Amino acid sequence: MPQPQITFIEGQGGLGRPLETKDHVSGMVFYTATLPSGFSTTVREKTFYQTLDAVNAGIKNDHSDATAATATYLITTLGATGNTIELKVNDLNKATGATQTTSLGVYTKTALDTTIAIMGANIAALINSGTSTHGYTATFATATITITAPKNFGIFLNSGTPLSATIVGTIAGTITQFTGGVASKLAIYYYHISEFFRINPKGYLHVGFYAVPTTYDFTEITTLQNFANGEIRQVGVYKDAVYATADMTAINVVCEANKAVKKPLIALYAANIQATTDVATLTDISTLNAQNVTNVIGQDAGAYGNFLYKGNAKSISCLGTQLGVVSERKVSESIAWVEVANVSNGVECETIGFSNGQLFSAVTDATLNVINSFRHTYLRKFVGYAGSYFNDSHTATLATSDYCQIENNRTIQKAERLLYARYMPKLNSPITFNQNGTLSDVTIGTFETIGNSALDEMVVAEELSARSVYINPLQNVLATSKLIITANLVINGVARQIEIPIGFKPSI
Repeated sequence: MPQPQITFIEGQGGLGRPLETKDHVSGMVFYTATLPSGFSTTVREKTFYQTLDAVNAGIKNDHSDATAATATYLITTLGATGNTIELKVNDLNKATGATQTTSLGVYTKTALDTTIAIMGANIAALINSGTSTHGYTATFATATITITAPKNFGIFLNSGTPLSATIVGTIAGTITQFTGGVASKLAIYYYHISEFFRINPKGYLHVGFYAVPTTYDFTEITTLQNFANGEIRQVGVYKDAVYATADMTAINVVCEANKAVKKPLIALYAANIQATTDVATLTDISTLNAQNVTNVIGQDAGAYGNFLYKGNAKSISCLGTQLGVVSERKVSESIAWVEVANVSNGVECETIGFSNGQLFSAVTDATLNVINSFRHTYLRKFVGYAGSYFNDSHTATLATSDYCQIENNRTIQKAERLLYARYMPKLNSPITFNQNGTLSDVTIGTFETIGNSALDEMVVAEELSARSVYINPLQNVLATSKLIITANLVINGVARQIEIPIGFKPSI
């Protein structure tokens, strides 16, 4: 016989919180070979209450862990006095990620430039005089100007022909394009953490950094949940590797294992779909049985998130933003509620797209309907209405499931936590019977009152519409030592479709 315990059996029925609760407690899981300075192989988890805590733990937005790309310009012909040369780079606007052309300055050859060595040193000096404006630096040796790009451009300059020279006169040279740029990982971690706190500044965030596994089984979620003493209600998993549908099944297995030991949580999953040219070709995840997992494919497309995407050439996603919305809303509320869940601050997430780089505005309504039916979550716009919003709160399971939405899972998980806490003192307690062997009214009244009282907290908070706790007096507890308490929840609905019949009448 197993140890005495309380077990929940979830059934199919056809279907801004106060911080005194722990519904806002969240987690983030990152995989990396290089840990931020505040972490180590023995300290892989920390708790943050604001973005500054992350900065103090070495998760900075300064791109210090990046490697700058370099290019060269070999001067082959000195040219004549009065000739000009302007080195230019097709790079990125650091605020928006939009492509732009940056001038490194126009140099005019003077009569004092009697050798290539003199003129080359002067051109390098000109570039360095503008570093505070454009961010590039230069050195000169023999006949070669070496140009170093800002680190935060990551790998963007490594491809194509971003460096060019505009010359008036007979100056001539050979360009070797940029190579060697490596993007910052810390900036991505910082972005998601800062986005979480931008959306929910009162949230708690447990963050874990783990070694990149050979095979992803996502058991690190459990490691982080244990670090948080089981308090995490929702966790964001950022996989800096290629998206795989099987990941969601694996994550769901971990979530179910945590639920079995009374540490339930839901998960948001974001991985690299940069190689997916068209989001319409993404896998249909509605056939999965991963009710605890939501796939995140939305992304900023006109601010810092877009800049990071361009510099990494990998999906950044809006994982931190979406996790912030989940934690900020009541457990019963959809993250797509337009009235309260605008994620744009006028800059970040104002221009939106998908984490493969496609703009939302460039995707047809027909395609949007397809990927919505495939149960992916992304950012959307409404005609004539300002802001950016989530399309829905899908989980990776059948649309007919009671647990096909984030809010349904959060609601039942909260109810389970409340009932568990209230009933735990009664585990192994005595039970009395009537003469005919049925449960006594005292026993039934005691246990039903405990359950109803626990669930009343959610009814009062408008997280449930109604509840009932029922105990069948005829159950044979003497033979089984098991008391079955049935809890029925009437959850709140969500107005996903609003239909307005409208027409003309001769009179009203």
